[in-house]
Amino acid sequence: MSQLSGPEIKHSLRKLDYPLCAKEAIIKIGQLICNRVPSLKHMDLALDLMAELIFCEVDRRGNKRHSPLTSLDELQLLDILYDYLNNTSNETSRNAVFLSLFSGTTAMMRSAVLSKLVSVAVGIPSPTVLSSASVWMQQLGNTSHNSNQLAKALIKDYFVLSPNIVHKLNVLPHIAPQFTANFLTAIANMYFTDGKKEAFTFPSQNLLETITLWVNENSGLCIAAQQIQSSLPPGAIAMEATTPLAGLLRWCILAPIYNEDSDLYGKLHLGLLNSILEIPSTNPPRAISAAHLVQPVGIILRFLNDEQLKVKTTEQIVDKQKTLIENKLQLCLDRFAQAIQVALSINCVYGNMEDLFYQLQQLPQNRLLRIVIHTHKLNK
Repeated sequence: MSQLSGPEIKHSLRKLDYPLCAKEAIIKIGQLICNRVPSLKHMDLALDLMAELIFCEVDRRGNKRHSPLTSLDELQLLDILYDYLNNTSNETSRNAVFLSLFSGTTAMMRSAVLSKLVSVAVGIPSPTVLSSASVWMQQLGNTSHNSNQLAKALIKDYFVLSPNIVHKLNVLPHIAPQFTANFLTAIANMYFTDGKKEAFTFPSQNLLETITLWVNENSGLCIAAQQIQSSLPPGAIAMEATTPLAGLLRWCILAPIYNEDSDLYGKLHLGLLNSILEIPSTNPPRAISAAHLVQPVGIILRFLNDEQLKVKTTEQIVDKQKTLIENKLQLCLDRFAQAIQVALSINCVYGNMEDLFYQLQQLPQNRLLRIVIHTHKLNK
C-alpha cells in the first residue's frame, strides 16, 4: 500500500467499514508524516485521512458532515488512538502524529476526543500517551485556551464526577512529571484570576488537596516541563513551558483576603517556597515571569478599593471587623513578600524587574514587603 498514490490510498481505505478504516488510516498517517523529510503532499494527504477516515468530519468529496461520531464510534476511536500512541516507541514519531491529530487549527473541533483520550491515559495510566499530551500542551501553550479546556475536562472527570478515585492521581507526578507540570500551569490559570469577588472562582477542596500533596512531595515538579527538551518533528520550534509557580503562588497570596481560610493554602505556599529553593542557583531556569508574579498587585488594590467603598456606603465597620480585614491583608502581603524574596534569592525571576518593584510600592504598608523592596534598591 506504501507505493499507492494519494487517491489510491483513499480508495483502498474507503472500502473498509468504521472503525477498521480508522485503524488502518492511523498507521498510514504515521508512515506519511514520520518520514525523514515528509513532503507537503504527504502532509496534506495525512490531514485529509484524519478529517475523513479518523474523525469523520468530511465525506469523500470534502464536504462537511453534520452528524458527529456516534458514542460507539468515539469509543472505538479512543481505543484505536490509545493503542497506536501507546505502542509507538519512537517518541519523535509519536509526538508528530499527536500534534497533527490535534493541531492548533483542529484542537477545539476535536477537543472531546482529545480530552477523553488524555483522561484514559491518566486513569490507566499511560506515561507514553501523557508524554505526547505534555508536548502538545507546551507547543500550543500551557496557558492557552486549548490547554485550559483540557484541564477543565480532566478536573471534571476526576475531581467532580469521580471524587472517590482522586487518590489514584497521587502517582501522576512520578509517572508523568512533565505532563503534571503543564497540567498544573493550566489549572493555576483558571482560579483567582479576576479582581471582582463575584467573578472569582476557587479550586475545590479535593483539587486543592491533590495539588498541595503533589507540590510538597515533589520539589522539582513545578519546573519539570523545562528540564527535558521535547522530541519534535524536523522543522518544529520547541516552545518554552510556563511553570505553575507564579499562578499557584497567586492562589496562596490572595486566599486570605477572599476568605479562603483552608490551611491547605499555607501548606501549598510552603511547598512552593521549598520548590523554588530547590532550583539550582547556578544557571537557574526562567522559572517565574515578573509579569506573572506581579499580577496579585492589581487584585489586592481593587479589593481594598471595594472595602473602602463599603465603608462609605454602609454603616462604619466596627473595630473588630477592621482588625480582621487588616490581619487578612497582612497575611496576604507577608506571603507575597516571602515569595518575591525567595524567588529573587535563587535568581529565577525574568522580565521587567523595575516594573515589578514599582507596582509593589503601590501596596499598603507591610513590614516584610518594605524590607524586600529596600533590599532590592540597595542591591541595584
